[in-house]
Amino acid sequence: MALLVNHLEQISLSAKSISELEFPPPKIFTNALLNNQEITTLIRDTEPHERALFSIDPNAISRNRPQNGFRSADNKNGLQGRKSGVSFAHPMKQSAVSALLGKEMLQEIRQSSSGRSREGVNVEVLLRGAERLCEVYTVAGATERIRALRNRHRDVASSIAMLEDKVSRQQSLLDRTNQALNSQEGRDENDLEQDRINHNAILGLVDEDFQVEEEEIRELEARKKALEERVSGMERDLGGLLK
Repeated sequence: MALLVNHLEQISLSAKSISELEFPPPKIFTNALLNNQEITTLIRDTEPHERALFSIDPNAISRNRPQNGFRSADNKNGLQGRKSGVSFAHPMKQSAVSALLGKEMLQEIRQSSSGRSREGVNVEVLLRGAERLCEVYTVAGATERIRALRNRHRDVASSIAMLEDKVSRQQSLLDRTNQALNSQEGRDENDLEQDRINHNAILGLVDEDFQVEEEEIRELEARKKALEERVSGMERDLGGLLK
């Protein structure tokens, strides 16, 4: 009995010494191995709008679920992907971003961004989509940048409209001048001398007008090229902002 007491005392002392040891608490990767954690909790403390970026639309899963009550292997993988924060389905069909924008705006963005669109990129649609995303996913400075891009697009559009109107007026003036020159050929022989004098005067004015018009056309073409470059820069900025 005395021998057993000695062993019990030794075991008690060993257990007490082990309990007094300091071990570091389990860290994020230890928890990841032991528990089924969301990916955002393994990175850092995330905000609700940030966690939405790694989530999928639950309505999309309910729509894709078979009506006969049996789940296929793809659906099982989709549900497991939902738990782990990774979606195996098409992101545009199930992402929280697509659910936030809505079907109509997504369709407008696709049509505007496609190369087959005759009207070009609809900048206003892209800006409205960016504003809607910024209402949920806060990005520092994004609101001011969107406002600046909208003002810039408005100025460029008004400048293009003004230049197109000026080109139209100049084309109309050129057509009238050509008609006046052509009408000189159908007059009677009695007016040839007077026509010759008038013709020389008109030619002098027309040559000067042509030179002025050509200079204005070259200036307009240069301004048009600069405006097109600015619009291209806006498209690149909007593309980077939406991404």
